[in-house]
Amino acid sequence: MIVRCIANTGEVLPENYIDPARGYTKKVELPLTVGKEYVVYAIRSWQGIVWYYICDDNYSYYPIQTPAPLFEVVDNRVSKYWQFMLDPNGVLRFAFEQWFTDPCFYDKLTDQEEAEVEIFEKVKELMDAEDFTLPPLEVAVEKLRETVSV
Repeated sequence: MIVRCIANTGEVLPENYIDPARGYTKKVELPLTVGKEYVVYAIRSWQGIVWYYICDDNYSYYPIQTPAPLFEVVDNRVSKYWQFMLDPNGVLRFAFEQWFTDPCFYDKLTDQEEAEVEIFEKVKELMDAEDFTLPPLEVAVEKLRETVSV
């Protein structure tokens, strides 16, 4: 999934995204370049609030949770490395396998633990290289029919 930044300040955020305790105020300016496209490495949604995990302009070794209203979706196809999880508390997440198999993966990643940083570097490389240039569905179906004999 690829998104394009359309704003980089809290001024455009809906009220339900404003959370001064977490640094999200109307005055916040995020390290994003308006017009730049970013790969989404994970998504989290809860109570109508959607966050994209992207590597912002200050990227060093982990993706940052960033408010979705700052972006427009350029390519809505999901990564083949993503899995889906709906937590009992209603949090909806899409992320790569290790994010789910270790409930502390993201915390360890942000703490710069070597194994998690290495895993993310590999996953990032794979996701960055994904080729989303697929033929139209009707062309793909026709090719499939040509290869399948009944």
